[in-house]
Formats: sequence, C-alpha cells, structure tokens
Amino acid sequence: MLLSTPLLEIKGLTKGFTGVLAVDHVDFKVGRKEIHAIIGENGAGKSTLCKMITGTYSMDDGQIYMDGKEVHFTGPADSMAAGIYMVYQERNLISYMTGAQNISLNAEVIKGVVVDEKAAMEKAEEIKRQLKVEIPLEVEVEKLGAGEQQLIEIMRAFSATPKLLILDEPTASLGEGEIEPFLKFIKGMTTQMDVSIIYITHKLEEIFQIADKVTVLTEGKVTMTAEIADTSQNKCVKAMIKSDKMKEFAVPVKDYEDLENNKLLEVKNVNYGGKTYDTDFYICKGEVVGFYGLVGSGRTEAMETIAGIRSSDQKHFIFDGEEITSGDSYKMISKGMVLTPELRRNGIFPALNLIENVCSLYINKLATKLGMVKKKESAVFAKTILDENDTKYASINQKISDLSGGNMQKIIIGRSIRVENLKLLVVDEPTAGLDLGAKSEIYVKIRHLADELGKSVVFISSELEELLKTCDRIYVFYNGNVVKELKREDFSKEVILGYTLGGVRSAREAHA
Repeated sequence: MLLSTPLLEIKGLTKGFTGVLAVDHVDFKVGRKEIHAIIGENGAGKSTLCKMITGTYSMDDGQIYMDGKEVHFTGPADSMAAGIYMVYQERNLISYMTGAQNISLNAEVIKGVVVDEKAAMEKAEEIKRQLKVEIPLEVEVEKLGAGEQQLIEIMRAFSATPKLLILDEPTASLGEGEIEPFLKFIKGMTTQMDVSIIYITHKLEEIFQIADKVTVLTEGKVTMTAEIADTSQNKCVKAMIKSDKMKEFAVPVKDYEDLENNKLLEVKNVNYGGKTYDTDFYICKGEVVGFYGLVGSGRTEAMETIAGIRSSDQKHFIFDGEEITSGDSYKMISKGMVLTPELRRNGIFPALNLIENVCSLYINKLATKLGMVKKKESAVFAKTILDENDTKYASINQKISDLSGGNMQKIIIGRSIRVENLKLLVVDEPTAGLDLGAKSEIYVKIRHLADELGKSVVFISSELEELLKTCDRIYVFYNGNVVKELKREDFSKEVILGYTLGGVRSAREAHA
C-alpha cells in the first residue's frame, strides 16, 4: 500500500432525517498520521458525518474507503474492527471503577470465573507507557479531573490499537490549566504513533495549534478544505458562519453605589458534602456575574446548593430580601431562581418530544385542574419558545435527542427565561460545544436579560475569555472557596489565573 493512499476517504456521503438533509454529498480525506479538524456551526452535520463513519448511522448515499478499500459498516463493531474509534464529548466511563478497569471494559481477561485485575492493570500500564502520560490507574475515575478522565477515554480506545481516532469536542469540559497539556498530548500522538485523528471542535485557536488540515461544514455541505498553513481563522469563520450570526454587544458601566443597595442574592458560605466553604459573594439586580475556577473548584457546587439541587446540612442565604434556610429546586424556581445544568443531558428528557421538554417547567400552567395536559396550548407554547430562540427542528413532535447540542441548549435556556417571576438565571457552561454564532447569540441573550429586562445572571464557565467579554463582575473559586472578586474595570486575566491555579498566595505573587 502506497503511503500516498489516504487512510480514510469518503465520497458523496449523504444522510437525511425527516425532511432535513443533515449531510449533503460530503467528500474528504484523512492522511496518515494526520490531524484533520472538522468545524462548523451546530447542526452543520459534523456529528452525523462521524456517526456514519463509525457505523452508528447508516448512510443514504456515498462510499467509505479505508486504506484504499471500500468498507461497509452495519454498526460500530464493524468500524472498530476496521480500526476506527470515536471518543464522544459526553463521558462514557463507569464512575466507581478504576482507570485500569475502564480501559479494559468489555475486553477483560477472565481468570476462572473472575476478572483478572492484574492483567487489566498490566494492559493499562503498557498503554500508559506507549502514550507517555502520567495518570493514576488504580483510582476510581470519579475522583479524577476532567482532563484525566478524557485521557482514560483515549487510553481505552488505544487498547484496541486504532488507526483512526475521532475526538468530539475533547476540551469542552476541561479547565484553563488542562487544555494546553492535553493539546500537546494530542499533537504528540500522531508523531509518536501510527494513528490519524479527526478533531471536532468549535475552538478555532485549538485547530491552529495542532491540526494539519481543516474541513468546514455548513448546512451539511463542505464549504472549505485547506492545509492549516494555507488558511486563517478569519477564512474559517467566513466559510462557517453567516455574517448576521455574529452579533455585537457592549457591557454598560455599572454604578455600584446603587447596586450595593439593590442586592438580589447574598451568600456568606455554603455547606455540601459534609463541609462548609467560605463563599462570600452577592449578586445585584440587573448584572451578569461570572464564576470562574478549575473543574472541581466549587463554582458549580455552590450554585447547585443554593438552587436546591444539591443537598446541604446547613443552608442560609438571602434571596430577594428573604432569609432562606431550607427548600428544594422547586421552591427556588417558584421564588424566581432557575439553574440550567452543566451537562445538557441533565436538562432534558431524551425520550420525550420537543413539546414535552419545553413545557416541563410549566406543568401547572399547561394542565387542567384534574392534571390533564392541555395539548393544544402546550403545542402552541412550545412552538413559540422554539421559534423565539431560532431552534432548528423538523417537527415539534420529534425527540429532543434528535437535535444538535446547540439546539438542545437553546431549548434549555429559552424555556428557563420564560419562567414567570424570573429574577436570577444561573447558566452553567451554557456555551460548551457551541459554535461561534451560537455562542454570540447566548452572550447577547444574557446581556439583554440583565440590561433590558433587569434580571440577574450567574454565568459559570471554564472559558475565561467569554466571562471577560460579557460579565460585570467575576468571582474566582479555589478549593470550594471564593478567593477573589473583580469588578469590570479591574479585570485582569493574569490575576484571575493566578488565583485560579494557586489560590490567594500565588495570586498575590502573580499580582506583585
């Protein structure tokens, strides 16, 4: 086999769903030991394309070639046998099992009637040596950080010696300090091992760090394929996004003397997991406040506790002038606080249709006194929410799980904003995995809530740049505690990262 023959080549790949052409006669090639990035808006066809390559979806038309030979996949097992493995954005690990056990999952060595744990560890250690990573293999994966969990997923794929590895938004849930080491690891894989990578992302800066080629998909079609050295981020954006999708906004200067007398939420500390943390912060009416910190820093846990989602032995905070010492999420929603979860799957009902998902927060409003759903009113209400948020869908009766991640997010946020008496919206990683246009729309929506409607927003994010762009103030979390507050005029990426990575001491040193 000549080295010039592509490892993977697809010709005319096509797939449609209920009147929507998701992938429209796509051609592209992946060379040997090449990192080929695929970018595009949510709903552009990236995931559908890769699901055809992995045999998860059948194709309506087209051909797939591996090593110059046409292949036919009837399911993921066929593509794995051909050497194609995909690591999805959502973690697919067994939390209570160790790294070594997860790596050997479904490929265990059985000794007598039990799993040979020694063999599993030896296999995992060998992959660890091959990939040149430092990661504990004897620890339950739930105790590992997001970056380490991502590496475990990749190590599991390498247990079968893949030829082609597909990574779907691999850095979406990583913290600021985890991304650079991960990208270095990915770049090193293709130089040290005989593997090619398809890298799906919305972060253009990442593909220009590690990719060899980039293919842009727009509405299911290829609009550009280029060597990274021959293109630019601006060219990629122009090929990917219609100009009217990139919306600009300005953050107005806040008068904090007035805001100090207009506090909506006041918190001194939070208690969860049997511990109490120092979280001295406040949220004023009509402002957007960012929560930043590494994954596991306590930013999500703090707001989940306040919103009544996470249990607490001791609860005490002030919300809209009322002292709160107890209550679940239903109580807080009734008082005007709504939290959209970090993981999209926790904010939807996958088996239910769009009407049922949109109306899930409005059961009392859209039901009769006998508890029967008002079907006509529910359908009209759901369609209104979907259209207001520019959601792409084929039918209001289709399952929400059929939509792209970005469109799911539009539904989750859109229905939350419509809650009667909404006072505080907490959005946790609302732009994770979204394209630039969709992110821009969310930023504009968040600022509109605060500046035009007078609502308050807590914006939790692992992307510091978007907090610097959209927020009035930022609180930095470290080891469960709030260690720094910055007003917009004092925003400093260097200072924030200092507190993020080392708490108060390192931050003071960095500031000095």
